[in-house]
Amino acid sequence: MKQIDLRSDTFTLPTDEMIEAIVIAHRNGRLGDDVAGEDQVVNELQEKAAKILGKENALLVTSGTQGNLISLLSQTKRGDEIVVEKESHTFKFEGGAMSSLGGLYPKPVVGVRGYIEPETLRSVISPDDAHYAKTSMVVIENTHNYAGGAIITPEKVKALADTAREYNMKIHCDGARLFNAAVALDVPASSFVKDVDSVQICLSKGLSAPVGSIIAGTEEFIHEAHRNRKKMGGGMRQAGIIAAPGLVALEKMVDRLKDDHANAKRLYDRLAKIQELSVETPDTNILFVNLDNLGINAATFASALKDKGILVYGAYGTRTRFVLNRMVSESDTKYVADSIEEIVRSVTS
Repeated sequence: MKQIDLRSDTFTLPTDEMIEAIVIAHRNGRLGDDVAGEDQVVNELQEKAAKILGKENALLVTSGTQGNLISLLSQTKRGDEIVVEKESHTFKFEGGAMSSLGGLYPKPVVGVRGYIEPETLRSVISPDDAHYAKTSMVVIENTHNYAGGAIITPEKVKALADTAREYNMKIHCDGARLFNAAVALDVPASSFVKDVDSVQICLSKGLSAPVGSIIAGTEEFIHEAHRNRKKMGGGMRQAGIIAAPGLVALEKMVDRLKDDHANAKRLYDRLAKIQELSVETPDTNILFVNLDNLGINAATFASALKDKGILVYGAYGTRTRFVLNRMVSESDTKYVADSIEEIVRSVTS
């Protein structure tokens, strides 16, 4: 039985061109020691990413989680307070790294579809008083995973950044799926991050590279980020074998994200007609379905889907996520919708 994997866009496999790019880089003598700054492919990737994001410089890191942590540590001090949206990846899904490794204190707040409104930020900034931790940064996630791949527009980013500036705070963008937002609104990725101090983008999600993320910002920020990457064991040697697929990802894989968005919309259009399901309208490639009215939990639903060759995360609660990605075709999407209709009929009959 064919498997259709909707657990995450991290399950995308590298393209043949990405694998060939590694071979070509080696054959052409472009690999080197990246810790010494001598890997030509890494240098090219960093320069290209900085240009695309409209930043002074960029740095290759091993993962989005590492990139976010490096970004926080490079712009704050131990004991500082970081404002995060309560369902954000940096707060919920990064192992408490900002606290356990960085000595930073997260202050979670309720957002509107993942967006921390300026008024909310203003209301939670701690007084400049020795009794309180210094509120030194706010983190934005774009697109916001747990809000259903929600897009935070450049205008909203600017409004939040302007408020942060009033209090001399930094603003970091966890842009793991930033290019999904850019493609959906048909605007440059740089427009979403021109008002932030630092940004992290994943090459290994919808862009299909096998591994790696990029962080970008000022020259000063990247200089400090190098130090923190080294502390975390993230200094790599012939990292061009990672950077070569990353270059293909940036050059060839961005525009095709619209296919994932179209499939998410197709799946939504089918599932929204099922009375027993509550389906959230997707902005991009992520679709959430609530099962409260169906009378089963996410684990039971995931098990029924697995029997049909469809993989989703479904360990907790009654909310199930579907992440459309390059490995899932339009015909696969139709099969998923047909299968869910069958499951609903079997549960309600």
